[in-house]
Amino acid sequence: MKKIICSVLPLVSLFSSNIYADVKLESSKETNILVVNGKEEGWSFIKGTNEVVLPNGENQILFNIGAVVLDDAAKKKFNSIPLLIKFDVKDIKLVLEYPKIRTLEQAESFDKSPKITLKNSAGDEVKFEYIQLNKSGLQNFRDYAREVADYNKTGGIASIGYMETMVINPTTSSSVSASSPAAKMKFLKNAFIGLSEEEKQEFMTWGLKNL
Repeated sequence: MKKIICSVLPLVSLFSSNIYADVKLESSKETNILVVNGKEEGWSFIKGTNEVVLPNGENQILFNIGAVVLDDAAKKKFNSIPLLIKFDVKDIKLVLEYPKIRTLEQAESFDKSPKITLKNSAGDEVKFEYIQLNKSGLQNFRDYAREVADYNKTGGIASIGYMETMVINPTTSSSVSASSPAAKMKFLKNAFIGLSEEEKQEFMTWGLKNL
């Protein structure tokens, strides 16, 4: 019997270590995912909820809330201003929560001041950054992937790694050298954001040695 237990334990340990081998994000069915890490993707429906599996590390999601709300006695379809959120976690299950939106007043209040939270399986809040991706004009013909890509180029608070593709040659090198301090700083920030965690650490170590 002891031999059987010993042979099973490694399998149990292996299975347990892979329970959270990625990031799972869950929300209500009213959540409409528009863009995931720069790509237009949708939710998969599991047990009446929306759940998407993400890689460990930094992730960015553009979504809105779609709900039928009451305006006096009439029913109206509400789609919130899209929200772009960014978070950096690993091996975890997250739940995206927001207040109930059942009336037009609640919908308008949400658009004016969105209240959203990310919580782990223990109910603790997880840090994230977000912005509203607002745009005037026709909403049904928006290119959300392009809007997210354009936003990421700004290096804003909810942006993820972006680095302009550059061919390093004498002309480019002299162009960067001749740029203003602000332009140089923007270039360096964009380049740093585009690095992996290991590359960032290596660069910081190099920077400290060369101060």
